[in-house]
Amino acid sequence: MKRAGAGSPRLNGLLILALVVLQLPIAGAQPALAAPGDVIADVATPEGQVLSKSIAFDGRYLYYTEYNGTVLHRIDTPPAGGPSAATGHIDIAITGAPSGINAMSYDAGRDLFWAAGGDGVSIYELDKTTGIATLAFTIDPATNRPGDCKYLTCSSEINGLAYDGTDDTLWYSPDATMRVYHYHTYASAAGSAVLVDGTPYVDVDVPPNDMTPECGYDEASGVAVGGDDLFILGGGCPYLFEYTKTGTKLGWIQYAYPGQSPWEIACDNLTYPVSVFWARDAYYGHIRAIQQPASGACGYGGLPPVARTLKVTAPASVNAGQPMTVTVVAEDLRGNPVPQYGGTLHFTSSDTSSGVVLPADSSLTNGQGTFSVTLTKAGAQTVTATDTATASITGSVSVTVKPGAAASLTLGAPATATVNQSFNVTVTAKDRYGNVATGYRGTVQFTSSDLLATLPANYTFTAGDGGAHSFSVTLVTPPSESVTVTDTANASLTASARMTMKVAAPPAAGP
Repeated sequence: MKRAGAGSPRLNGLLILALVVLQLPIAGAQPALAAPGDVIADVATPEGQVLSKSIAFDGRYLYYTEYNGTVLHRIDTPPAGGPSAATGHIDIAITGAPSGINAMSYDAGRDLFWAAGGDGVSIYELDKTTGIATLAFTIDPATNRPGDCKYLTCSSEINGLAYDGTDDTLWYSPDATMRVYHYHTYASAAGSAVLVDGTPYVDVDVPPNDMTPECGYDEASGVAVGGDDLFILGGGCPYLFEYTKTGTKLGWIQYAYPGQSPWEIACDNLTYPVSVFWARDAYYGHIRAIQQPASGACGYGGLPPVARTLKVTAPASVNAGQPMTVTVVAEDLRGNPVPQYGGTLHFTSSDTSSGVVLPADSSLTNGQGTFSVTLTKAGAQTVTATDTATASITGSVSVTVKPGAAASLTLGAPATATVNQSFNVTVTAKDRYGNVATGYRGTVQFTSSDLLATLPANYTFTAGDGGAHSFSVTLVTPPSESVTVTDTANASLTASARMTMKVAAPPAAGP
């Protein structure tokens, strides 16, 4: 790309030569030998010479509509060289957009098109499979287009709409505008557009960032974004300009083919050995791939949104010691999956007990992954996944850990007891991790080394016990005796306690 301040491309001999050469048929062109602005591929659409300004690329196919179109057309990307006839053509009826569709842009994160209606103020989410258009927001000319395009008034004809995945926004370019507007993808409470604070628009008519030195006038047309910068077409002018998102003109390239300049563009960094812009002629029924100024300068789909958080899901509850599946999905700031996420995750848990099993540091596949986690401490616990390089990319899930089956009994009793006086002992069922086994329903039997002891009758635990129950015991024989409790069906569930026996002091003598 010719950098701003380096002189007019009109005087650049190499581009003039490229212009002359590429007026000839370009069949067999070799992309690797081409230069920025050169035509890499050229496909003639089946509809021929009809007014059409839209073009979008979803990573595999090209999509377009006629002016105020009610049909979404899809064709294969053509081989390098050309011109060639379109293949794989299908038509998808568009519904939900009363005034039809003009400009549109692919959103790789959501796998849909953002589309401008024929009324110029309706912005839709357009399903690329069904053709259903769902109104996202409406642009209020009085409040959402400050400066009114700086050219008479904003046209209802929208030449450019570009999805920007770096901050989930849209760039909007009416016909013959000097101001390209910048909106969030969400609507205000009133359903209208929301300008982006700090960068609500980019102007193409303010020196030294104007188009006049190259075009002789200032007029924007199509717009594309898929990385750090904006790429804006000069309306009716054979130049494509690169701007920062704050409005600084960085450079430009000249199209190396004659005739009508394109009206909308879409980025493609996948199809050919070099990255290209798909450029749609407004009238002549051709879509051309024009080499970008640098490989990958503008990625398709607005560049998929970057991961801002991790969505971690797991079962609502799990038994202690039972492995469970935890799913992690990388998401952007709008909650959409980010298949391109390539970070490494580290897992932690609020449960630091013995027996806890967490995954080793791991990456995701296509932005998501499933992992096995084992927790052991009963109660509310959390599992957290965190990007090892960016701590702000993190997510947690809460899980209720339920106790496992009873693996042991404990017998809580005092260290000393008084002969012939009753005292309480508490039997508690516990799982293998030391949690109270609230689901225990066994029957217990008491025995004692004191043959004269008064012991509880056999008892079957109920749900109301919650895994623990208290009993009254009376021992008779000093100096010490033991009490044992055993599950009648499982002798391994047993526990004992020994108490020192004291003889009650005699009553104090009277006066």
